[in-house]
Amino acid sequence: MRTHSLRLRLFLGAALWVSLALLVAGLLIGYLFTKSAEQSARTELSAGLSRLISLIDPAAVQPDMVSQSLFDPRYSIPLSGVYWQIENVTDQQMFRSRSLWDFVLESKIPSDGREDFRSIKGPDGQVLSSLSLSTNFVTTAGEKKYRIVIAQDRAILNQSITRFARELTIALVILGLALVSAAWLQVRVGLNPLRKLRKDLEAIRHGSSDSVAGNYPSEVLPLIGEVNELLASQQKSLEFARARAADLAHGLKTPLSVLASIAYGLRQKGETENADLIDQLTSEMDGRIDYQLRLARLRHRPVSHVLHASLTDVLSRTVAVLKRTPDGESLKWNVDIGDKLFIDIDQNDLIELVGVLLENAAKWARSSVEVSAKQKGDNAELSISEDGPGLSQAALQKVGTRGQRFDETHSGSGLGLAIAFEIIALNKGTMTFKSSPNGGVLVIATLPLAAVSQD
Repeated sequence: MRTHSLRLRLFLGAALWVSLALLVAGLLIGYLFTKSAEQSARTELSAGLSRLISLIDPAAVQPDMVSQSLFDPRYSIPLSGVYWQIENVTDQQMFRSRSLWDFVLESKIPSDGREDFRSIKGPDGQVLSSLSLSTNFVTTAGEKKYRIVIAQDRAILNQSITRFARELTIALVILGLALVSAAWLQVRVGLNPLRKLRKDLEAIRHGSSDSVAGNYPSEVLPLIGEVNELLASQQKSLEFARARAADLAHGLKTPLSVLASIAYGLRQKGETENADLIDQLTSEMDGRIDYQLRLARLRHRPVSHVLHASLTDVLSRTVAVLKRTPDGESLKWNVDIGDKLFIDIDQNDLIELVGVLLENAAKWARSSVEVSAKQKGDNAELSISEDGPGLSQAALQKVGTRGQRFDETHSGSGLGLAIAFEIIALNKGTMTFKSSPNGGVLVIATLPLAAVSQD
């Protein structure tokens, strides 16, 4: 996909938003799970704290009985990760679970009777989640104040959070890949009408259709309508231009015929010099009119006339015709055209191009003309060589200039090669003139091959 591709932009946009949404969702879910896990841990500690308070006998605290009554053997295992501590502030007595061994938990507890949930340092330097409470008991001996702390290793909670985060990440990555794949499929399916439109336009360019038709989504129909209107308008403009050119040429042909009749009358009266001058002018004007008509046909050709043509067939027929002309019947024609080559060009354009080049070669050749055609990559290469007098390098650079002639002893207006260059340019080809090994001129013309060969 190219950098300016609409498909790439839509896909990258969808992938970016999916990634951003999943990232935000992952962070939010992770945060909510952490808060829920912490709340769950606090609830568990609060239940344990309530159990501890209910087991305290202000007259005689029995720590072993407390540990046994909490129904958790970890309180009896040193450094197990769960701990409790009861401090009789009044009698300055301290009771701890066996899991604490000889470590004293931090007991900075508010005196307002509220539970205090915080992180404190554990016996092995680890972080503990603790819940503590300050409470008073009234006994016969008077009021006694207690500080009660129950704690759990934070690593237990962190392991649960880390495990959930890992599993959540895997799930979100899988979901993200699924959503990005769905977005890619959506973009591909959504752009299908544009691919179909491209194929329809190619069909118009190749002449198999003259308008865009088919079942398109409603969002694309306005574009289809505009394209068809543009094609119809272009077709009308081309037809009008061709008609105007034909009318103009026809209008000029009549005065030229009159001038030719005047020249004939002057010649009959013996005014040969004036007659020759008029004939020369009318001949030049007639040639230029013919040239402009041919250009009008080429430049204002309807798109539907663009067809594939067989270079092999056109070469064979043209050579056969030229062998019967005065210039070509005495020449030796060496033709090597091999397999059939189909060119992406109008049949009439190819006939005119080949005719101009072969006629020119026959006109200048002394004894032979060599013609070859072969495939070269995606193009067909046509080579025509003759053994005539040839041209200088300076003259070769000017070949094809409209009206340019290099030998006044030969007939012609010099417009034929200009037409050939026009055909080559209109059909995306190239044409070069070089000195031939046989002494004359070598013409090499390349034209794009047809996408699909026709039998």
